[in-house]
Amino acid sequence: MNIVPLVGLKNIEFGDSKEKANELFGTSDLIKNELGQDGVSSEIWEYQSKGIELHFDPDLEFRLWDISVTSENAKLNSVKPIGFNESELLTHFPSLVLEVNDGIFKEYVDPSNELVFFLRNNVVKRIDISPNLDDYLKRFGGIGNYKPFKKDF
Repeated sequence: MNIVPLVGLKNIEFGDSKEKANELFGTSDLIKNELGQDGVSSEIWEYQSKGIELHFDPDLEFRLWDISVTSENAKLNSVKPIGFNESELLTHFPSLVLEVNDGIFKEYVDPSNELVFFLRNNVVKRIDISPNLDDYLKRFGGIGNYKPFKKDF
């Protein structure tokens, strides 16, 4: 599984539908907040055996807008960062910025690529992949993409 910063994974991209995810990955092991029932959060499809979570935005026709990866097979620039210790992570990705450090948990970010690396006890456990939010909203229904209702007469 290849991580493509600002795009998604090699086989699924931000803005794709739940139907496409189902075609590619099959039925998810767990669905959290189905249909965005809490009125605030995403619908999250969890594929435990594949080590991914797909987040679908209920406000934008349930388009894919975020991916969390825990699979040790996930590659970023031909490198498999899940399982790296902090030193290995920074050797391969020296431009990362430390944003959180509470003694047990750390978060390193790559703001230009919208990536967040989550470490527990100095080991990479998860990578969150996001699109550039402005571009995403322009493309899929936010600012700059408003389409007025057109009525057929």
